[in-house]
Parts: sequence; structure tokens; C-alpha cells
Amino acid sequence: MSAADTLLVRLKRVRKTGTNSWRADCPNGHEHARGSLAITEADDGRVLIHCFACSDTPGILAAAGMEASDLFPERIKDQTPEGRRRARQAFKQSAWAAALGVLSREATVVGCAAGMLRQGTALTPDDDNRLTLAMQRIDDARAVLA
Repeated sequence: MSAADTLLVRLKRVRKTGTNSWRADCPNGHEHARGSLAITEADDGRVLIHCFACSDTPGILAAAGMEASDLFPERIKDQTPEGRRRARQAFKQSAWAAALGVLSREATVVGCAAGMLRQGTALTPDDDNRLTLAMQRIDDARAVLA
């Protein structure tokens, strides 16, 4: 069983989003952020995770009964500067893909709120809370893309 498989079976509402990427509910105890955990398995077997709600990788792993070392089945063999550069770039690209997905989803929330306001419909407290959460997630995704 791969490191990704080990993690995925411990998560709820896992859905495939790409060739080697998934979204799931974060096990770190924040029920309001469904699908906030992005998981990517790199070509060399490393598992990259990021929660757009809490960004608490140690807490996520503890909740899943895992340790950081469980995400890296083998030491990266290519320790050359070029190999390390490729590994860093692969990590960035997986995080970018997850961030773009968050931006897309949260932009829809902002668009809906703008449409309601344009029509003269006041936002309910729940709508306002969801809009605030969308803005926080957009800021988090922007930081990943910077």
C-alpha cells in the first residue's frame, strides 16, 4: 500500500481531482470546511498535503494517526541541486493546482453574494459568515500562489 493509499483510507469524503490528486475533509476537527484538504502523490511516491482551512499539517497527520515520515516512503535519491530544484518545483505545482481549485470554488461564493447584493437582497448572517470564510480561503490560496 502506498503512502497516499494509507492516508486516503483514513479520510472522509475523498474525491479524485486529478491523476494523482484528491480532495477530502480535513480530519483536524473543523467540520465547516468540507473538502479543504488537498492531497497529491508525487511521481516519486511522496505525499503532499495542505488544508486550506487550518494549514496545520502536524495536526492533520496526528488526527489521521500518521507522522510526517509516513508521507515520504523513501529518501529522495537525487540530491543534486537540479534534482532538489525539480522536487521543489513539483511541490509548488501541486500546491498551485489545489489553490486554483479553491479560488474557483470560492470565487463562485463571492459571485453569488455580489449577485444577491446587486438585486437588493440583504445577506443573512449565514451568508455573511460564508462570504467571510470565502475571503479567508482566497487569501490563503493567494499566499500559496505567491
